[in-house]
Amino acid sequence: MSDDQAAGRRRRRSSSPLDDDDLLREILLRVPPNPSTLPRASLVCKRWRRLVSDPRFLRRFRNHHQRPPLLGFFEHRYIPLGSENHLLFHPVLEPPDRVPPRRFSLGPDLAGACRRMELLACCHGRVAFFDTSGGFTVLVWDPVTGGHVRLPPAPPEFANLLLFNGTVLCAPGGEHGACHSSRFKVVALSTSTNDRLPMACVYSSETGIWGDTIYHDRPCRGVDLIYPGTTLIANALYCKFFTCSLDEEMGDDMAEPDGLLEFDLDRQSLTVMEGPPVNHADYHQIIKTVHGGVGLASLSWRTLQLQVWHRDVNRHNVATWLLSKTVDLRDVFGLQESGSREMAPGEQEM
Repeated sequence: MSDDQAAGRRRRRSSSPLDDDDLLREILLRVPPNPSTLPRASLVCKRWRRLVSDPRFLRRFRNHHQRPPLLGFFEHRYIPLGSENHLLFHPVLEPPDRVPPRRFSLGPDLAGACRRMELLACCHGRVAFFDTSGGFTVLVWDPVTGGHVRLPPAPPEFANLLLFNGTVLCAPGGEHGACHSSRFKVVALSTSTNDRLPMACVYSSETGIWGDTIYHDRPCRGVDLIYPGTTLIANALYCKFFTCSLDEEMGDDMAEPDGLLEFDLDRQSLTVMEGPPVNHADYHQIIKTVHGGVGLASLSWRTLQLQVWHRDVNRHNVATWLLSKTVDLRDVFGLQESGSREMAPGEQEM
């Protein structure tokens, strides 16, 4: 064997699979989508930095992982005016993926504007606030870029309302994991002032205007304000509301059980659903079941029991609520049952 052949064989043996850019891209594509993963990979060498910063690779990375990790949640605290910040970010990840709370803090100008507003929702990487002091107006903030936009006033039907709900969502066709650069929609839900009919309206950032108001013909007392107000399941939004009769001979004591309001984002239609037979519950939360259906979790402060219900629809399109689980929180947290205890929020001494 000649010296040139031996040298070529040694070079082939010493070459690494990571020297192939295509193979390295496929390996990096499958690393966990944690906030620190790609920045740390970019520190290995200039070649790795070039690969992970390529827009085409980032697009493939987002499409491969689909759903980005949950970074944390926002808490809106009602504190006196003049304080530095009343919207707090609580990270849930551990270092090195933990995002410092100050990274998602409101700037001075935005903090002053949002001090007069209420937190509407945080979804798909954006935070929405609403201001009802001068008509129903919404401000949408992007915590990642710091940018924000104040939407035009909603239709007159939403002005000066006391009960309302809604959320902010990525528009259809948006890229998973790149919500800050995608088009978005804001959905407002409430009941009309005069006849208490459920109604919805959708703002599109693509058109820059609010759409027509959509009504349902069944009256209800109002959309529930329990936070978080809406739950997104598949392509529909759900929130709780209180039903009541408009018959003058029937008072509030004859009110029907609480129900659920469904807004189909594709069909742009409202549907009223009967809720489960939950009694003496202090807190309700609409949830997505393990099978992707609609569920409800209810908590009683008095009994410290958590019930989980799921809505079952048979082949005849008849829906029933089934109690799937009951959890005694005294057992979970090791609490001892006693004759006296501290009163729960909202309770009054009888």
